[in-house]
Amino acid sequence: MSDHIVRSGGIIPATSISRRGLLRGIGAGAAVVGAGGLLEACSSGIKGASASSTKAITIGWIHPLTGDLAGFGAADNWVISKIKETSPFKNGFKVGGKTYPVTIKSYDSQSSVTRAGDLARTAIVSDNVDMLFASSTPETVNAVASQAETLGTPLVCANCPWESWYLNLFPKGNPTAATEKAKYVVLYFLGAEHLAACFIPMWNRIHSQLHTDKVVAAAFPNDSDGNAFRGVFPAIVDAAGYTFDMSSAYPDGTTNYTSMITQFKADKADFFTNVPLPPDFAAMWKQSLQQGFRPKLATVAKVLLFPTDAYAMGSEVYNVATDTWWVPTLPWTSSLSGETCQQMANEYESAVGQQWNANISNYSMFETAYAAFKTVSDPHDHDEVADALHNVNINALAGPLNFTGNGAGWIKPFGPAPGVAITPPAGVQWQKGTKYQLEMQIVDNTLLPDAKITADLLPTNT
Repeated sequence: MSDHIVRSGGIIPATSISRRGLLRGIGAGAAVVGAGGLLEACSSGIKGASASSTKAITIGWIHPLTGDLAGFGAADNWVISKIKETSPFKNGFKVGGKTYPVTIKSYDSQSSVTRAGDLARTAIVSDNVDMLFASSTPETVNAVASQAETLGTPLVCANCPWESWYLNLFPKGNPTAATEKAKYVVLYFLGAEHLAACFIPMWNRIHSQLHTDKVVAAAFPNDSDGNAFRGVFPAIVDAAGYTFDMSSAYPDGTTNYTSMITQFKADKADFFTNVPLPPDFAAMWKQSLQQGFRPKLATVAKVLLFPTDAYAMGSEVYNVATDTWWVPTLPWTSSLSGETCQQMANEYESAVGQQWNANISNYSMFETAYAAFKTVSDPHDHDEVADALHNVNINALAGPLNFTGNGAGWIKPFGPAPGVAITPPAGVQWQKGTKYQLEMQIVDNTLLPDAKITADLLPTNT
């Protein structure tokens, strides 16, 4: 793989540009180092303070920019470009009376669990990062979290259901009484229980409209997300008055879903939910439509969260519902720049040429990092920085983020582990668009009342 330069809006080959031209062209840019997948900081442009005797604070971000989960990383390069415009990251962090330049290194996991873990070790052992970020599904986050906790490096995680994250770190833990505390690792996101509580109000509305049989077909894979959902969904769904028709656990990468579809049809399931990898859902849903399984409402997790994945399936996903933890109508602002969610969404659409993306909220990993670093005496002391992470309590672009372990935002009987900040979801639906071929419409705000409803909930099939 050749070297590249990352710009806001895309990646271009670096081999055709001189180093001087590279620095002049992107200023605070970064170059990817071959097979390692590392976006290596170039000169001092990215480091903010142009002259300082202090050692730079180095932050590494491990995320899927290519591979099956690339949709999760679609906004990430743009987020980095926005972060580099903010005063703290541009001018350096003021810590203990000194100003420290900041270096950002981005590592592409290529959607590989093994690679994510290897990159974490590289970042910690070879690149001496002061803090790591890991985002987007257990396939990336959990492997990085294991390495960070073992090797003693502060880590901020995002976009991974908290139960999966917690059980990875504490395999004998109990999500209904999660008292174990990771020393170096914190997470902001939602849990499987929030997704159940997000989907049920939408099922209720379709049931009232179409008088369904209240049977929910569930297809959960044999992986970290699937295991978490199997442990959480049945009790919540049963308590809401629905029959939960769960298929056997299937391996990621399955290509034939006929037996599962036959089961759902025989049981007259009017609702459908799942948590698959994007390519698996594409095959599963196509076969369901071909074989006559057309649920009144499909509510999916982990897939169709972002425009690129939805566009790839075209009209097949009209009126399929999912969740989102961030929307432009939320009244939150950046703690670094003061920009609103709507301003961020508008700028993203203008710069990238696609509709807004919920992972603009990954921006708040940087807000969390800054909030922690500015309270310590030595930003290179991993133990001190990790302690500071667990004391962060800020209002950020992703919403209120409280890592102090007070349990805010959880749904009984589930309580997030110490170091977990909950960002609850809204219900959204992919509907035929006007500006874009498909548009994500906010159709339910039961768990996120600040999210403005933008369209009526429609049946997936009538």
